Amino acid sequence: MNCTKKFLALLMVLAMALGMTAVAESPVASPAASPVASPVAGEVEPLSTAFLMYADANWHYQWWHDGSEPAEGMKVTEAAITGEGSYTVGLDFTGTPEGAASGIAFAAIGLENGEKALPGWTIRVDEIRVNGQPIEAKKGYTSSDDGIITRSNIYNEWVSELPDDARSWDGVTEDANWITVDKAAFERVENVEVDFTLFRYGADMAYIMFADSSWTSQYWGTDDSAVKATNATVTGAGDYTVGLDFTATEAGAASGVAFTALGIKHGEKLFPGMSIKLNDIRINGESVAFTKGYTSSDDKVETRMNIMNEWVAEVPNDASVRSYDKDLTGVSPVIVDKAAFESVKTYEIDFTLVPKTDTAFLMFADSDWATSAWNPGEFAEGNAVTVDGPGTYTLSLDFSGVKGGEIPGVAFMAVGIANGEATFPGYFIDITEVKVNGEAIELGKDFTTTDDGIVTRSNIWNEWVTDIPAEARVADGDLEGVTAKIATAEALSGIKTIDVTFDYIYGVPPVVETEQPLTEDEVKELTSKTYGAYIAVQSDPNYIFRNDWEEPSYGRDADNDVFTKLAKTNNDGTITDYGATFEDAVISGNGTYTCSMTTGDMGFGEDTAFHFFRVSTDIPSKLVKEGYVTISDVTIKIGEGKTQSGVVVDTSGDWVKLIVEDNYNNIKADGVVLTAPAPNTTTVFTFTVSGLAE
Repeated sequence: MNCTKKFLALLMVLAMALGMTAVAESPVASPAASPVASPVAGEVEPLSTAFLMYADANWHYQWWHDGSEPAEGMKVTEAAITGEGSYTVGLDFTGTPEGAASGIAFAAIGLENGEKALPGWTIRVDEIRVNGQPIEAKKGYTSSDDGIITRSNIYNEWVSELPDDARSWDGVTEDANWITVDKAAFERVENVEVDFTLFRYGADMAYIMFADSSWTSQYWGTDDSAVKATNATVTGAGDYTVGLDFTATEAGAASGVAFTALGIKHGEKLFPGMSIKLNDIRINGESVAFTKGYTSSDDKVETRMNIMNEWVAEVPNDASVRSYDKDLTGVSPVIVDKAAFESVKTYEIDFTLVPKTDTAFLMFADSDWATSAWNPGEFAEGNAVTVDGPGTYTLSLDFSGVKGGEIPGVAFMAVGIANGEATFPGYFIDITEVKVNGEAIELGKDFTTTDDGIVTRSNIWNEWVTDIPAEARVADGDLEGVTAKIATAEALSGIKTIDVTFDYIYGVPPVVETEQPLTEDEVKELTSKTYGAYIAVQSDPNYIFRNDWEEPSYGRDADNDVFTKLAKTNNDGTITDYGATFEDAVISGNGTYTCSMTTGDMGFGEDTAFHFFRVSTDIPSKLVKEGYVTISDVTIKIGEGKTQSGVVVDTSGDWVKLIVEDNYNNIKADGVVLTAPAPNTTTVFTFTVSGLAE
């Protein structure tokens, strides 16, 4: 080996030791025909390219898929990754001067840009062949050294413990290895091939847990039972069938039932957030009636749906409890009649594993505030794209139907995930391309955030953000240079069509601190304070507003007097005062209080609807949630209209709000007919507070 190769080999060793991406040796002159077999993807555009990283014992023959040419006579087989499935990668050294590589220093399967293109996907090595002969291989794991290339180590002496990002196709990493082969099998390598399967989620076992009434016939997913089980291999969302057959047991049937549930062994790890939907339960071949169950986990590993579980007195109140339709009304841990299990020869369940999904949409307002959308499906039905986890998504809007066939510019625009902070907590939005009228525009670096703890957002144009919010996050962890205006106003003008492409990237869910109950001293202090109640409104479509008291720009404590007005923000940043007056409530103890708004001569202009209409208070929600304070008998009266009840007392945020309508959070008071107050009309909220110190 010449000095250059020795030096490069030393660099390679250092790179492996430090967990860096390796640097291949300088390429030799390549023959006319490329020795790298081009991956064939058919008509489907490849998502990634798989390759075999390799260095022989002398670091003479190496391959890293880094743009270098392979050594003279060395042939490379790579694979175009088009989705889940089986693939083969390999190297052939028979054409080299030595006719073979000698030994092994390092080997791994690599996926080019896999952590970005296929985030969270896992590799299962199925077979390794050296010189055409299969060799024994232990179980490996999937990880990444650089956050870009996805890797599954085959032989890596520089690893001494599993990395933090280690993941496995079966949800178990405790038995995974970074050295999966015997070094001796690579003494002389004429060729090496690796067959592997790529999983988006993984592969796991679904089965029926069962114990009869005497605990004689049982099955818990293992082979040490006389019960014949038909289990299902679950690889993601889809339809599956599992079953038990008791005819070969001593009694020939199970008698009664003490417990039964449907389980997916490592479902919480491999299919987080997915839900079980039962389609049919058959006992002795006959369908039996069942009520609605729920999906949960006792240990944060196994996913379960109880079918008969009398040990659960009530549905658990924890984060794992969920339903395929997001509605837990009426669910139960006992969903069948016990009598149906009197004598069980066969027992089958058909079920669907329903993916966790959310909706991406563009929220926007044009520069004239004439055209806008703030919720999925608004402005156009197509302004709602289903997201089912990490991946690349595109949102497209066509403004040819608006007046003039285009919008002149944007006052605000952002990508939103409707319930992202709950559905996909910790995930990142990375806007990779914006096309205006079919042409890509230059972009700055965006960041992911949330204004309300519900909608996940990445701003395209938001001039109200002057400081990066505390909730801001980016996939690479570096907030340096991020901006809430990633394109210029000029680039976002004259928009006939817009297409926004973004990567939705897995992020570790934030650790949610358990909310501690108020102490006796805190209760004493908080119930002795004086509080305020303030009418807050925002009309539609012109955004005539009075904000909640805590809103930083125009709220009670802002460095301006806008909170005292009913106002509208103009395109040039000035404020139009609509001449309303407000009488806010000062809550100094128990009693009945009112707060009011009297419109001026301008009323609400031409607006007749509202984005929100509510009372914002500075009473801490915890006082109400923990039962120390009660707010009751809440009514609203608009002008000479009737007094209406049914106003919602909302404690979902930090402060209690009394809501008639809140379209941003899908809250609407039952039975309240909300009409825009006419000019010079008084609207009065009345409510009773109890539980405060006298």
